[in-house]
Amino acid sequence: MNSKSKLTKKSGLSSFVLPRKPPNKVGISVTRSQSAKEPHMGHIIISEVTNDLAVSRRPLRFDKNKMQGRNNTLNITNLDRHNSLSDSNVCSSDYSDNPQDDQVKDKSVSHENISDSKGLNSLYLIPISKARQRNFLQGRIGANSLLGPNELDRICPNREITIFVGTWNMNGHSPPNELNDFVLPVSMEHVPDILSFGTQESTSERFEWEVSLQETIGPSHLLLHSVSLGTLHLATFIRRDLIWYVSIPEESSLSVRPGTAFRTKGAVASSFMIFGTSFLFVTAHLTAHEEKVKERVSDVKKIVHSMDLPKILPCKNKSQDVTQNFDYVFWFGDLNFRLSTPRAKVLEWLSNTSFPLPPHLPHGYMHHDQLCSVLADGAAFRGFNEAKITFPPTYKYDPGTQNFDSSSKNRTPAYTDRILYKQKQNRRFSGIAENPPLQCLIYDSVPSITTSDHKPVWGVFKAHLRPGLDTIPLAAGLFNRDVYLEGLRRRATALGSIKDNTSVCSVQ
Repeated sequence: MNSKSKLTKKSGLSSFVLPRKPPNKVGISVTRSQSAKEPHMGHIIISEVTNDLAVSRRPLRFDKNKMQGRNNTLNITNLDRHNSLSDSNVCSSDYSDNPQDDQVKDKSVSHENISDSKGLNSLYLIPISKARQRNFLQGRIGANSLLGPNELDRICPNREITIFVGTWNMNGHSPPNELNDFVLPVSMEHVPDILSFGTQESTSERFEWEVSLQETIGPSHLLLHSVSLGTLHLATFIRRDLIWYVSIPEESSLSVRPGTAFRTKGAVASSFMIFGTSFLFVTAHLTAHEEKVKERVSDVKKIVHSMDLPKILPCKNKSQDVTQNFDYVFWFGDLNFRLSTPRAKVLEWLSNTSFPLPPHLPHGYMHHDQLCSVLADGAAFRGFNEAKITFPPTYKYDPGTQNFDSSSKNRTPAYTDRILYKQKQNRRFSGIAENPPLQCLIYDSVPSITTSDHKPVWGVFKAHLRPGLDTIPLAAGLFNRDVYLEGLRRRATALGSIKDNTSVCSVQ
């Protein structure tokens, strides 16, 4: 058999083994029947077929130049991240006998390389002789482990990660159709790697709320985990590049009014690890009314000592204080602390003040803020910090307007909606902190949303990642697929409606 006939036979085999199929939508296996039922999803996928063979590509890589060319509204973080390696790609080019492998060193080897010149196999070919060598895969302490330093430096060279934290008391109302000002504010240059949204007095349509968030964020992020208790809800989205390096999420919740059937006060929490760094997100709704400061402090202490986290994730010297068990903690919500100042004086100050306040000037009435006093004397939230507030009070407004409360209750404007953050201070033998300090890059409110009597508050933070061990229970790409597909379907529908409305019909 000559070489020409061999080539013909090989091509026939490839068409039989790898039939044509549409691109993968979510980064997980999709049946052909599902793809056929969803033709409208095709233009959303960030992948293209560049040869005669239709390739199923895992859409985890975001090329900044290509993305901006297709959709200027989708901002991708400037971190140099690439596709994740599959379990079969843990060997580096140092173990290869082929000189051509040097050309692909430090590059991702995944489904994108299915058309490699080596053959039809879509994965990196691992020689049996190499696999039999004990130093091929060194396990949890190996440099080539999934969560090891080499993989972390490849995915995130500067080992930094950005986190969006948002809180909003929805007052039981449905959110507006447009959420960009809250989810993707223009003052944010890039989409953060993690986005966590905590809501209080939430709408009963939890799925609709999560889909609305997914639709607004777009296909670059997935809903990793959500948890709710009564009217409290917490949803955390994560960048798709990082989904393979995340542990299984854990959750906990506590009602500070256990005797009531309708639970409106308490907290819900979600925790997980990325590589070797642990995160805890807590959203809370504390006791209301200006005079009940002690009750709010009591609520915090109950929550801190009642939540049992982590449960199976590794934790050295686990403390009864849940906030001591994680590298980074974000506590946000309607904390209900008020300004201890007469309403007339606060309104007069607001009428004579323009926002945002200059960051170098002291805030006019924050020295009367109850939460600032609690943080200063250590009555609660020990070790927590808050960025400087430069925005107007977020409570209480007449719904549908920008006017402060004009009802018979005459509530004094206050900063009830807050975001606090905390970092575990691990130190080396030299006394130097192991990780750089957690930074708050932006802290702001969303005055344009008027459906509730509260304004949403959001912040962006920069944290530092460290390598981990492969012994932690990984989520293995787990995410909420239903929310993802429905969110992208609605995003595509909205895009189609915009195109239809802007099209010009000419009669000749």
